[in-house]
Amino acid sequence: MTRYILTWALVSMTACTSLAADSSAFAKARERRRAFGDELMAGILADGQGHPLVYALAALYTDKNPAVANSRIREAWEGAAGPDKTMTSERAGAEGVKWCMRGWLRIYYLFHGKSAFYPGRLEPDVQAKLEELFFLYGCYKSTVKRAQLGNVWHIQGSENHDMMDLSNAYLALQAVQNLAAYRDRKLPDGHTPSEHVKAWEAYYAQYALERARNGLFVEISPTYGKWFVGEFVNMFEFAESALVRRRMEMLLHLMWADWSIDQLNGVRGGGKTRCYQDYAQMAPIDSWDLLAKHLMGIEGWLWNSHGNLSTMALATSRYELPDVVLDIALDKGEFTPFVYQSTRPAKQTQSPRGLYVMDPKGGGIVRYSYCMPECVMGSWMLDTRTSYAAINTQNRWQGVIFPTGPNARVYPQSVGLGNGKTYSQHVAVQHRNVMLVAHHPKAKQTGQMRVWFDKGFRERIVETDGWVIVKDGNAWLGVRVVGGKDDAVSTAYELRDAKPAKGEVRGFCLWPKAGKPPVALVASRVSVHETLDDFLAYLTSHKHGIVNGRATYTFVDDLGAEKDLELGGDLPIPLIDGKPVDLYPEKVFDSPYLASTHGSGVVTIRNGDRKLVLDFSRTNME
Repeated sequence: MTRYILTWALVSMTACTSLAADSSAFAKARERRRAFGDELMAGILADGQGHPLVYALAALYTDKNPAVANSRIREAWEGAAGPDKTMTSERAGAEGVKWCMRGWLRIYYLFHGKSAFYPGRLEPDVQAKLEELFFLYGCYKSTVKRAQLGNVWHIQGSENHDMMDLSNAYLALQAVQNLAAYRDRKLPDGHTPSEHVKAWEAYYAQYALERARNGLFVEISPTYGKWFVGEFVNMFEFAESALVRRRMEMLLHLMWADWSIDQLNGVRGGGKTRCYQDYAQMAPIDSWDLLAKHLMGIEGWLWNSHGNLSTMALATSRYELPDVVLDIALDKGEFTPFVYQSTRPAKQTQSPRGLYVMDPKGGGIVRYSYCMPECVMGSWMLDTRTSYAAINTQNRWQGVIFPTGPNARVYPQSVGLGNGKTYSQHVAVQHRNVMLVAHHPKAKQTGQMRVWFDKGFRERIVETDGWVIVKDGNAWLGVRVVGGKDDAVSTAYELRDAKPAKGEVRGFCLWPKAGKPPVALVASRVSVHETLDDFLAYLTSHKHGIVNGRATYTFVDDLGAEKDLELGGDLPIPLIDGKPVDLYPEKVFDSPYLASTHGSGVVTIRNGDRKLVLDFSRTNME
C-alpha cells in the first residue's frame, strides 16, 4: 500500500492569531480548507496509487477519470466478494469492508443515479453492486433490538468500532429501503430495511442528544479520530431524517469546539485515552489534530490509504464550522489563563464481553485542562473504586504541552508491560497550574511510572533542590518526585534516555530510583516569574510529602489562593481543600468558551461578542 504525504503551505496558529477576528478571516480559513481539498484530490489522482476507494472518491468528485474510478470500485467489490465473486453477509461484514464503509457509503450517496449531489457518476452495474453490499452489510451488523433507545450508551468494541458497525449499517439500509429489490426483504431479525432505518433514526437522534446532555466521547484517542469522524459527517449529510441531520451538525460543532479550546498551535492538550506509547510522544500523527487542522484551514494532509477516508469526507462535504468555533481555534491570542472542565461518562455497569454498558449519570470521570497561552496542563480525575470502560483506562495520557513545537511536551507515563498497553496506569489531582500524579492502585500491565520529556529539553533543564526545571518559550515547568528529601536529589531519581525499540531517541525520562512514588508538575509564566530564581522561589514555597501513604501538596495558586491537594494511598477520590473532587459537577462542559448544564442538552459556545447556542433538545429541526 502506497503511503505518501502532501505538504502544503502551513498557515500556523501563530500567524492565524494575527488575523483580525472578523468574517473575512474566517472566509480565508474556509478558502484554505477548500484549497487543501482541491490539492488533496489532485495529489491522489496524480499518484494514481493508494486505496481504490480513496482514488475513486477523488476521481468521481472532480469528475476526472470516472471510468477508471468505476473500475476501481468494481475491483474493490470483487476483492471483497472473494474468488467466486459472490457477496455474502459475512463477506460484506468483514473487517476489510467495515473499515472502509464510510467511503463506500460516501461514494454511493454522492454519485448514484438519483443523488441530490452529483447524480449519475456511478455506472449502473457498480451502483447495483454497492446496493447489494449495503443490504448484506445491514444483515450482518444491524438488529432492531440493538437500535432501541435504551442502548445509546452501549458501546460495542470501542467507540470507533461501534460507530463503524452501527451508523454505517443505518445509512447502508437507508440506501436500499425503498428499492424494489430490497424493500420487502426481511433481515435476519425478521424486520424490513425501513423498520431498521426508522429505529436507527430515533437512536442516532437520541445518541447526539445524550452526548450533549452527559458528556462527549469516552475515548479521546490520537489513533482513532480518523476511524470515527467520517461517520458523523456522513450522517449529517446523508440522513433522510431532518432531526438526525441537524443534531449531527450540532454534534460536529460541539466536538470541534471541544478540540479547539485546549489546543495550542493545532496540537490538542489535556487528557487523552488509548494514547499508545509512541503516539504519546509524537503529535504529528494525532489524527484528531490532523483532521481539525485540515477542516480549519491550518494545514492540509493526506495519508493515501483507507485511513484517509475521514479527511476525504470533510474535503467532499458541505459541512462548515461556525464562525465562533473558528474564532476560538484561530484567534484566542494572549488570553487570560482559564480552566476547561468536562465530564466524560466512562463508568461501566455490568457488561457482557465485548460490550461496554455505560452509566452516564453514575459519576463519571472529569477531564480538567488549565490553559495558558504558554502551555496547557491537563489531567483526568476519577474514583479508583469505579469500574471504568477499558477504552477509557487504556493508555491514559495526562501532562503538559507547549506551543513551541508539535512534540514539546512533558508527561507521566508508566512502562508498558506485556503488549505495551497499560490500563489505569496512574491517577491525578489538579488545581489550575499544579498537577499531582500517582500510580493507580489497580493498574494493570504497568511498570515504573516515570516522567517523559521531549529530547529538545535535554540541554536546557536545570536540576536544583529536588526539582527538574525547564523553560520553554515563555513557560516554566517544574517536575519533582514527591516524598524524597530535598537535599537527596541523587537518591530520588535519575535521568535516562527513552530509547525506542527502533529509530532515534525522542526524549528522556525522570526515572524514580525506588518504588513508584508520586510526582508533581508545576507550571508558570515568564510574565509572572521572570527569572529562574523567581520560579524556584515559588516552587520552594510549596509544601509536599507523604502522609499515611497519601501524597499531599500545599501551594498558593496563580490567583493567590492557598490550596491543598491529596492523592493516593487509601483515598479513592482525590481531595482539594479536604473535599473530594466532584465527579458529576453541575456543568457537563465548563469554560469561558463552552458551557452546558448537565442534563439540559443546551450548549453555549462563545468567544467575545460571538455566541452560538446549540439546543439539542429541540425536536422540530425542519
